[in-house]
Order: sequence, then structure tokens, then C-alpha cells
Amino acid sequence: MHIRLKAINFIAVTALSLSSAGLAFGQAAQLDTTTFVVMGEGLAAGMANFGLSSTVQSGSFPALVAAQMKTAFTQPLIQPPGIGDVVGYPGREAMFPVYPQGTVRVFPPQPNPNDAAPPLFVLNTSIPGHRLVDAVNMRPVAPIVQPKNMKQSVVNMILGFPQLFFQRPVPLWNQFEYAKAMFPTTALIELGYYEALDAAVSGDPNRMPDPTVFGANYSAVIKGFRDLQAQVVVTTIPNPFDTAYFASPDMAASIVATTPFILTAGYKITPQDFITRNGMQAISAQFWKRTISTLPAGSIVTAAVAADITSRINALNTQIINAAKANNAVVYDLNALFRKVRTTGVQVGTRTVTADYLGGFYSLDAVYPGLTGHAIIANDLLAFLNSTYKTSFTAPNVTAIAATDPALSYQKPGGGAYTARSLGVELDEQ
Repeated sequence: MHIRLKAINFIAVTALSLSSAGLAFGQAAQLDTTTFVVMGEGLAAGMANFGLSSTVQSGSFPALVAAQMKTAFTQPLIQPPGIGDVVGYPGREAMFPVYPQGTVRVFPPQPNPNDAAPPLFVLNTSIPGHRLVDAVNMRPVAPIVQPKNMKQSVVNMILGFPQLFFQRPVPLWNQFEYAKAMFPTTALIELGYYEALDAAVSGDPNRMPDPTVFGANYSAVIKGFRDLQAQVVVTTIPNPFDTAYFASPDMAASIVATTPFILTAGYKITPQDFITRNGMQAISAQFWKRTISTLPAGSIVTAAVAADITSRINALNTQIINAAKANNAVVYDLNALFRKVRTTGVQVGTRTVTADYLGGFYSLDAVYPGLTGHAIIANDLLAFLNSTYKTSFTAPNVTAIAATDPALSYQKPGGGAYTARSLGVELDEQ
């Protein structure tokens, strides 16, 4: 991450005065979208292609939903190539900016060209890498740039900007406090996906949080918004094994240009195991050298481990549903949508967008959607809101968005299939 600490003249302003599957628990029929606030992690923030940047932030599903609601939705827009770390890939060091970054935070044009100051507050408080426990505890801390702590630096740039520049004491809120301070009339909560990603990518079910503690924290967040009389929409946690980061041997074979048998026999795995995105990259490198050898750690997740993590994700989703029911919130089943994309794909124009790696739904990091993926989520969420609240929000034009989305131009590797003979190995079909 690159950040320039430069003098900025701030203008003081008055603060803000699907499958459509889901569950509703007697919440008020009317949806007041006057102030739409979002709490979340990288998915709701617009993380994609290994970082958080305005390239996708402006087309993230919360931004698209807000646009269709015709409500203001200020975001902490970040200059490309972006900031933040993506689970499953090497972390980066936060540092002062070098080209092509300048101020890092970028600001939309103001009605008056002389008003060059950034917005004092944002309505999308989502933070890449945030767990639920971070959302209720982690605050901005000076200095803004912390070279050894990318996570804290990102929090500072989103929740502490421009507050950390002020000379006089000002509140430095955690994500939950910040979102409440905006006095939302509607709040959307997307949390828990990072916890699931972290456990899945590491292949360690024990990295998942305790369901009871998670449920208590989630319930407190919902209650905090409901105490402000806000309508609350929460999302279930998508299963990372439905993303492009994880592929069965059948799916991975088309990416690495071989047959499923070469993968299962050559790497001693079963058809039910998962090969990670990094594992596929390692396999491709080996095949290019005409060899099969031991894969690096994190390349394979066994079916048993995946089933264990999936069970724990389901337990967290049960906690989310119970917390929503106890606090008269509604539940949008984001997990079901990701599953649908994985199993059947989604038709966009003449193309079927899939969850395969390079299949169009996910960006290159394979865990966060690209622009078309976000548009698909937005359409599904808007359909759910219309069904739940009897609203009539129109859907964004997914086909038009897809026409300019680089994720739909990705090409899977071509060329002939690697065989045991071409790799110079003997494989026993037994």
C-alpha cells in the first residue's frame, strides 16, 4: 500500500443529519433508504484482483444497489493498483506512495471545483481482511502508514481518514461505531466471509470462530442498528469451496491442460479433494518443465477438511439467522447465490458466467467477484428487497456491465493436453 502524507485543506461539513432467497421475521414493511450504510469485509468493500481499488469499488454490489435505490452512497475510493492483502497470497508491506499512486484516497468530483476536500464521512465502512471481532474492536491508530501492519494501515485509510489528520481530539471509531454514527435508516451487514476464507485457504478448520461467540457478537451488531430504528439486512456467509479458488480435479484439469486422471494419480488425491488456485499454478509450472513432483503447502485441501469447514460455516450461518430472527432483521442468502453460480452458472446475454477459474464471475484472485459478479449479486439482492419490502427497484444492466468487464475476456490456457507420456511418468490406474 502506498500513502502520501501531504497537507490537505479540509472543509468542515455538517455530518449526515438473489436467488431472491432470504428470511424475514416481521420487520416493518417499508424500507427507508434515506441513509444506506454497509458494514462488511473485502466482498462488500469491492476487493478484487488482489487489492481494493476504485476500479471495482465503484461497481461493487453495495454501490450498484445504492444507485438503484437512488440514495447517496459515499465510498472510501482507493487509487489503483489498490491496497490491502488477499488471503491465500503473500502479504504486502504498507509504504509511502510511488507512481502510479499519489494520494491513495481519491475523491469524486465536487459540484464546486474549488471544493477539493474529501468527504468527512463514508457510508461503505467495509474493510478488507476484517473479521466480525475486528468490526467491533479495531480502531484507527496513528500513524496512518504502518509498514509492518497492512491491516491497520487499511483501517486507518478507511475509518481514520481524514480524522487522523486533525489536531484537536476527534472520535476514532471501530467499524460498528462508525456505521452507527451515520444514523442509518437501512443497514446491510456482510461479515464472516473472511473467517471462512482464512480457514479454507489454510486448510485449518480450527481457524473458524466459535459459533456461540460469533452469534453473540453478530446479535449485538444487529441490535445496535435496530435500536436506531434502522431496517437491517444481513447476508449469509458464502462457502469458499464454491469460489474459483478451489477446483475439483475435473475442473482443474481444463485449467492445467490435462485429464483428471493425471491429477488424481499423479498427485495422489481423490476426485472429491480440492486443488487451490495456487496449486493449479504450481502444477502448470511443473507440467511446463515436464515433471510431476511434491506440491507446495496450500495446494490441496482434502474432502474431509473441506467438509469440516463447510459444517462450521453452516453453524455460523445458523447463528446469523437466529440473530436476525431475535432482532427483527431480514436475511439475504448470499451463500445460496454463490452456490448457484458454482453449480449452474448464471446466464448473462449469450454467455453463461461460472465460478470456474477464469469463468467470468470471479476476478483474478479467485475469491472476490469482478464487475459482472458484483452486478449479479446486486440484481439478486434487489430482487430479494423487492420481494421482502414490496419495493420496485429496477435492476442494473448486467449485460452492459459484462460488455466492459475484463473478467469476461479472460482466456483459459490452450494447447494440447499433457499426458503421462509427455510428462515422462508412469501412472498406475489402480
